[in-house]
Amino acid sequence: MKVQPHRDAAERLAALKRRVLRALGYLGEPPAPWMARRAGTTHDVVIVGAGQAGLAIGFALQREGIDRVVLLDARPAGQEGPWRDVARMETLRSPKDLVGPEQGIAELTFRAWYEAVFGDDAYDRLGRIPTGQWMDYLLWYRDVADLPIKNDTAVVRIEHSDAGLLVHTVRAGVADILIARKVVLATGMDGFGRPLIPQIVRAGLPRERYAHCLEAVDFAALKGRRVAVLGAASSAFDYAAEALEAGAAQVDLFCRGAALADRNRFKQINYPGVNNHYVDLDDADKWRVMTALVSRAVGVIRPTLQRCTRHRNFQIHLNAGWRNVAMRDGEIYIETETTAHRADFAIVGTGFEMAPEARPELAAFADKIARWGDRYTPPPGDESPVAAAFPYIDPDFRLVEKAAGTAPFLSDIHFFAWAGSVSNGRYSSEVSSLRYGVPRLVRALCRDLVRADADFHVARIRALPEPEFGPDEYEAGPDR
Repeated sequence: MKVQPHRDAAERLAALKRRVLRALGYLGEPPAPWMARRAGTTHDVVIVGAGQAGLAIGFALQREGIDRVVLLDARPAGQEGPWRDVARMETLRSPKDLVGPEQGIAELTFRAWYEAVFGDDAYDRLGRIPTGQWMDYLLWYRDVADLPIKNDTAVVRIEHSDAGLLVHTVRAGVADILIARKVVLATGMDGFGRPLIPQIVRAGLPRERYAHCLEAVDFAALKGRRVAVLGAASSAFDYAAEALEAGAAQVDLFCRGAALADRNRFKQINYPGVNNHYVDLDDADKWRVMTALVSRAVGVIRPTLQRCTRHRNFQIHLNAGWRNVAMRDGEIYIETETTAHRADFAIVGTGFEMAPEARPELAAFADKIARWGDRYTPPPGDESPVAAAFPYIDPDFRLVEKAAGTAPFLSDIHFFAWAGSVSNGRYSSEVSSLRYGVPRLVRALCRDLVRADADFHVARIRALPEPEFGPDEYEAGPDR
């Protein structure tokens, strides 16, 4: 049953916002701006992406007194991230008591927001967080943080110059260039590549007959149609469920394995010791951990599986990787190892591929970015082409040169997206990891900027401050 908002929800949210601002005031935040003004630059930090990670990073920088910051997002306001269209799960997969972008401020938590909107005891009755409500919370977070965000602004290129990093943007057909000292890429799950669409699908089907799970789909148009879903990761099941609920005549999901993945192995690294210090492990240990985790898709959770299996017109096919796909007589014809199927529309849930050249913000220097395969040689038997393709990110989230001296400016581009998982763990890949990754990133940004402006700060410190009192207060005679 859908929970109805409290009748005074708007007033309660306004009061909660005042409590957040009061809490910040108690902490003496935000401090006065303290950065040197570097001639020729427009911003100290440009954040590409205004989803949950970008918002948390922007807020943390604001709390540190770094004021020349802007967040850029190609999507309209209120549509940032995947939550309104691509993320088709009914609820977040994380537990409701997750701690994410609030940065130690209890009044800024999802729970505080939820209780303000739905009532003081509503949270106790909540199971998992509905996906749409998570986005509603993020929009409220954005309002409270009052961050400088430019929506509908696509980053089409980043390049280096003597003045700084040139961030080329286009908004409503108008081109602009921002000149930044630092750039943070908070670009989500496909931030180092693109959706992985098997060659047999691209070659065998016209583009209008299939979609990837990273794309928005008009599910209403699938009513009465036969849908084939390739892949058995969580997102594949989410899209299958949406098609079923939209009235698809039949949905067949094809898994190449002999059984479904029934575990989320990333849960194994969700505890403080590793969340805080995975980044401090040596490369050999990181490799041993992450090759076990990224070798197979995250398993579907029970509620999502049941969301599909309760429909009699849904079927799972195991040991059923696609061998051939083609159009025949206006239908999609699919051959697996043992059977043949026909469909009207295909949904591809096969994940991502590491392809930085496909990202406009990375394309100009994609071949200069180090990958794990460039930096680490595993012992025989431990090879993983999948993990080897991930970017090699340093502990401060900086991109690293493939060859020393060829692209030193990469140290001013910090990568805070899912593809950094092999290097830095869950820091940038999940809601609950923001509490660990954002402070580390912001400390690194501040440290780099202070070091770069050492002369300015030394001069400021050595300069005489205003006097606390004048000589007239101690030179007067005994009759004063």
